This record gives sequence, structure tokens and C-alpha cells, in this order.
Amino acid sequence: MLNAKLKKEFRTNGRVTFALDASFMARQGITVLFGPSGSGKTTILRSIAGIVVPDEGRIELGEQVYFDSETGTNVPIQRRSIGFVFQDYLLFPHLTAVQNVAYAIRSATPKGRRDRAIELLDQLGIAYASDRRPYQLSGGEQQRVALARALGSGPAMLLLDEPLSALDAATRLRLLGEIVDLQRKSKIPFLYVTHSPADAVRLGDFALILNAGRIVQEGKPAEVFNAPRDSAASRAVGGENVLAGTVHDHNEPEGISVIDLAGCQLVIPYVALPKTTSVIIGIRSDDIIVSRERIGQTSARNHLPATIKQVVREGQEVDLLTACGVDLKVRITAQALDALDLRPGTKVYLLIKASSCHLLS
Repeated sequence: MLNAKLKKEFRTNGRVTFALDASFMARQGITVLFGPSGSGKTTILRSIAGIVVPDEGRIELGEQVYFDSETGTNVPIQRRSIGFVFQDYLLFPHLTAVQNVAYAIRSATPKGRRDRAIELLDQLGIAYASDRRPYQLSGGEQQRVALARALGSGPAMLLLDEPLSALDAATRLRLLGEIVDLQRKSKIPFLYVTHSPADAVRLGDFALILNAGRIVQEGKPAEVFNAPRDSAASRAVGGENVLAGTVHDHNEPEGISVIDLAGCQLVIPYVALPKTTSVIIGIRSDDIIVSRERIGQTSARNHLPATIKQVVREGQEVDLLTACGVDLKVRITAQALDALDLRPGTKVYLLIKASSCHLLS
């Protein structure tokens, strides 16, 4: 388990331009770091790896202390048992795939390094490309080589900095599953930075939400995305509801599919996926209409009875957290809040067009 307490200021012309102040734990499984650009996600990874030196704090992985400002401890990068997968992979262009992976492996003999490298490439389904150089590999293949190299040193933890952002949707979806499998097999904690809510929900066992250098909420990904506890957390995760479900049924002539969200069912535009397929659905919070009464004739295919759990008011915008079997964020104006007399405990109906429900993955 990783325990980290970090403070770091960045200055330009003597003025503080960014300040990180974060304390957290990363347990077994995949912990997702999520937040807008400039929120401090990459700075956290680089501090753990030893690339960035915090101004204050302490970083310990298991019983090993990597950094402690009070005692002056700062273990060099090469002595930290940390694997790092960068966004642009950073493969050596003049080396083959197997040579790139072998470079990271600590072994007494060249044969031992090569054998272990081939084993890791085979584990990631890319042993066939062992003798190819990076320019001969696709983006997905390069990513697998980078993952194999990061695991080559036998790290106690793996850091991944938006490793799939440059890949097409199909390749990214396939690799997400492989990363989950890889973590389960390796049994070491992964700390994963992403800008994608869908990736966070699909991957993460735990999520840390950052905003302006602070962790504003933490918990299971679906919970923190769909139930931000305050305006800072709501700004960090955006106005998107991110819901995990399975395909329940189809009505192809009408162009719709039904998604089972465990707590309720949602009608969305037709998706050509087999029943029981796992999916991630996104709904913008301002695409949901709130009514105090059931409306009979409307173009919205989804009429969900709900109860308001929380009201977060900031200026003229209001975020409602509602429960309709699943938690949904709804964004309305302050005028609408007052006109409808909405408060925690109020029973309402949520009207959502099928076309407002987007298949994220």
C-alpha cells in the first residue's frame, strides 16, 4: 500500500503559479487519479517516481520510505521499486521490442534478461513482435511493450500517466481490459491517471478526484462521478453522469435499446451489441428535465421517479443529486429550484430523451 502526503509549489518570477497539497492512500487494485488539466495528477505521479522532489511531505510504499522532508530522505529514482508508463511510451527507437523490455530487467545474464522479456511480451500477447523496432509497431503494440518494460524490473507499484490517450477507441477499450487483467495477475497496486470518465469507471477500484492541486473527493469511481459532495468536486468531474450497466433488450425497428443499470432501466439509441454486454453510458446533467408531476405525452423516452438527496447551489446554477435506483446529477437554474420548491426529500420525475444517453464504451 502507498501512503503519500505531498506539498509542492511551482513559481514563475517569484509568484506561485500552482500549489499541490494532497494526502492519500493507494491500496491493492487500480486507483484512478482524475481531474481537469493542471489539477496536479502528473505531478503526483512524478513525485512518487522521484522525478519531482516535493517541498514537504512523506512517500512510503509498504515499509519502504522513499521521501521524508523531516528526515531528509529522498531515495533516487533508480532505487525506487516503481514502474512508470508514460503517455508517449518513451521506447528506445534503436532497440527491438524485446531489447526495450530487457533493458529494465535486473538479471545476471543477457539470456536471463531476454527470456524474461519474451515471457512478459507473451503475457501481453505481443511475443510475435519481439524483434520489431518501435516504428514497426502500431500504437497498441507500442503500449504493450511499454507496459512489459515497466513490469520488467519487478516493481512494487505501477504508475500509468494517461497511457491510452493517443489510441483509437477500439484499441483503447481492448487495452483497458488487458490492464485490469495485468493488475490482477501482478497483484501490485496501479495508480492510473486519466481524463476519461468512462475509463475511470471501467478501470478503477478506487478514485481520487483532484481540482486545483487538492483531492476534493475519493471513493468508488461510479459513486464519486455521480454523487459529487460539493461544488469543487462537481467542477472536477464535470456535468457528466457516468453509469455502468448491461444491454438488456433491443427494439431495432424503433431504433432503441434498453440498458439495465441494476437500479433502473434506461432507453438509449439502438446499439448493435449482444444482450448482457457491459457498457458505460454518459448523460449530461443539464440534459435532464425535472418535473414535480408525471407528464403523459412527451418526446422523452425515460420518465424516472426519483427523490432529491442533495442540493448544491452556486450562484445561479444548482446541482441536484437524485436517487432513481441509481444516483443522477441534474443541473438546473436557481430560478427553477425556487419555482419548483425543490429540496432534499422532494419526490420528482426525471425526463431524459433517449438521444441524450450516450454510449461511452
